[in-house]
Amino acid sequence: MFGFYKKIIIIINSLICMFIFSSSFAQEQLIFAVDLIRHGDRTPIHEIPKSPYSWKEGLGELTAEGMRQEFQLGTLFRHKYVEQYGLLPPRYRAETIYVRSTDKNRSLMSAESALLGLYPLGSGPVLNPGKPALPDLFQPIPVHTVSYDQDNLLGIKFETNMETLARCGISQSMFEQKITHFRQKLDTWSRITGMDLHDPKQLNVLAGNLDIRELHHIPLPKGISHQDAQEIIKQRNWIIAALFKCKEITYPMGHEFLMTVAKYLEQASQGVTPLKYVLFSAHDSSIMSVMNTLGAPMNKIPGYASYLNFSLFKKNKEYYVKISLNGKPVIMPTCKSSICSLAKFLELAKN
Repeated sequence: MFGFYKKIIIIINSLICMFIFSSSFAQEQLIFAVDLIRHGDRTPIHEIPKSPYSWKEGLGELTAEGMRQEFQLGTLFRHKYVEQYGLLPPRYRAETIYVRSTDKNRSLMSAESALLGLYPLGSGPVLNPGKPALPDLFQPIPVHTVSYDQDNLLGIKFETNMETLARCGISQSMFEQKITHFRQKLDTWSRITGMDLHDPKQLNVLAGNLDIRELHHIPLPKGISHQDAQEIIKQRNWIIAALFKCKEITYPMGHEFLMTVAKYLEQASQGVTPLKYVLFSAHDSSIMSVMNTLGAPMNKIPGYASYLNFSLFKKNKEYYVKISLNGKPVIMPTCKSSICSLAKFLELAKN
């Protein structure tokens, strides 16, 4: 009797394996992927003149927390591209991956931290007879860059002033109305900080600094409360969101980036390149610009180590592109979905 049940179990297991094997042919195949990441946690880019703080890393630099955030993102990429889809080999091969960063320490170091997660210690090259080439079998991976003033692919260049705001639909009266509930405090805050906070650029600079102080539990300038800081940060976020819904600002970089991604995906679909993966390390402004160019503008600044993904899939001889931000689908009006046929995506990128 036991033998009979054993045979039944074997038959059932065989049928299950046959089903899994046959259905795998109908599953989508990841052909190519591009990730645009924001750098990790950083120190303020500008200091408050009358209330400076001694940041051990220096200004505008990646923190230890930022390195950790990007490393964790890299481990997520390894799980997806190496373990789940088999897009990349378990050990680094130069022809399969290309990495480019803006020429800023924080984004260069973020790329390196993410790559350490993608190809961790233990995956590096060995010498004969099995001796590690580098300590802990570390795998170095090249990160390419160009000077920031010449970077039209990842860098955003604009001035936050009333003229720029006006071109993006924000008039002086609109700006004044937004800050009306704390306008009387601006003179006091300007005196405390040594900054002209009637200028939207200076208000943004102060907000950026206060935001990071709050995040790192650093004392605020005397005379600025937590509630004050949150009000200032709120207005900065409103200005930034408005600016990055302005095509005049976002289109140059966003269009260049989408055209570059389209070229990679088209070549991958034609099988003319061994390249499988491209990693771009940049800034919140980079992600917001691409999102607006896609027709999916953002209402808030993407967090540290955010990532915008473009994945080319193949199923039943059809190629299509999936776009996601931090793992969540990005709905594109052109495609009315987060999924576009490759042909439709190429058209979107071109136009």
